[in-house]
Amino acid sequence: MKKLVLKTALITLGVTLVLAVSLFGIVSFCAPASMMRFCESIGLENISGDYAYQEYQNTKKLSYLAHSFEIAASSGSYSVADERFEELYGGDESDERTAFADYCAGQNEVSMPDGVPDYDYRAYLCGRAASVKYHLALTDDEKAAVCAFAISESAAELTPESPLISLALAAIDKKDSAFCKLLLTRVRAESKFNKENPHYQNLVNFLEEAANE
Repeated sequence: MKKLVLKTALITLGVTLVLAVSLFGIVSFCAPASMMRFCESIGLENISGDYAYQEYQNTKKLSYLAHSFEIAASSGSYSVADERFEELYGGDESDERTAFADYCAGQNEVSMPDGVPDYDYRAYLCGRAASVKYHLALTDDEKAAVCAFAISESAAELTPESPLISLALAAIDKKDSAFCKLLLTRVRAESKFNKENPHYQNLVNFLEEAANE
């Protein structure tokens, strides 16, 4: 009798596990946004980012693609982050680039941190992307391309979220004096920046210090 009860219990447990796994698979396939929020709530950030990307593939909503990029960038998954940013950013004069610009413009007030006037969400995202690209850059050409990207996406009036600031901080944090020297040279050669801007002056000062270490 005890063996029968034990056998029945094991069968019930096995069926329950199979149903649970099946349910998990169904929810993962049919409702990746729900799985994204669930994984995020329990600290599984990387998996949450993958579900966000899956939801983007299903819905083509850029908010999910941007979210998946940010999670990959934050976790140090630089290759994945770069691929997702390029998909978000699009090519020059492409429909994707226009959609990216429109999406960022709509996020300026939604994503604005408290106490930050004139917040530029596009600059923030491109700053994260510049840092990602810096960590992936190995050749001189790749490093020059990162500098060019950060300069092109930084407004004449630098702000704390400007891509140039993010790129400089990433290089300074790694104590990469050679890259800091390269970036300093490129910044000084760029005529569009307001050199009286305090953020510009701080940027130059910090890069000078880092380049000479």
